Amino acid sequence: MQTKCYLRANFELMALFRLSEKCVKPMAFSATGLFIALVAIFFLPLALPYELAYPVVALFVASLWLTPWEVSLALLFSAMGDVAGSAGEILWQIGLFAVAHLWYILFFVRRYFAKVDKRDGKVSRRTVVHLSIFSLCVLAVMAVAFALVVPAIPAGVVRIAGGAYAVVICGMFLMALLQRSSLYALGAALFVISDLVLAWNLFVEPVENAGAMIMVTYYLAQWLIFIRATPYEVPHPVRLLRF
Repeated sequence: MQTKCYLRANFELMALFRLSEKCVKPMAFSATGLFIALVAIFFLPLALPYELAYPVVALFVASLWLTPWEVSLALLFSAMGDVAGSAGEILWQIGLFAVAHLWYILFFVRRYFAKVDKRDGKVSRRTVVHLSIFSLCVLAVMAVAFALVVPAIPAGVVRIAGGAYAVVICGMFLMALLQRSSLYALGAALFVISDLVLAWNLFVEPVENAGAMIMVTYYLAQWLIFIRATPYEVPHPVRLLRF
């Protein structure tokens, strides 16, 4: 088991700061507990300044010891996007989240090709089938975005930014699916759902309980990607199946 954890840490984990193996579980649990508390605070009627960003900031700080540096940067830019969103700066929000997804894409690409290299660079027929199926799913999501949402965005820079963002987040979704990890796939899917509901509510028509739908899926997406990127091993009986 120790050898397995060591190999996984060397394969996936290149955090900015070193952390001993015995500290991984307590820190992951502490970060999760603080994250949940800050999410609860966000949903309370307290009106704190930029409270939208607090939970992701907590994950970002923990990620400096627990996750690869690309994930840390993705969380940092996500938190900055939350601050921009709180201030009503939609263009900055779109741009910062696009950069965050680019960091997630870089992490997923590096992780994917590291696994390919471990298999002597061979790509199996099964991998090609998975790539084809996942690509069709992502193209379907992109088609919905460009057919129903992007045309409803006011013409100009905002529409261009919205279209570019749709491409970036769909790219992140595809790379997450290619990891063949249910946690990464679910996290990315929830990210897409959160942004789709947000865009639909802003530009197409009001969505009932949009605020709760957007934030619950968004926070859960960030946490799922964060916890999966740490070297903490989820116990097998509760681990989601690899597909």
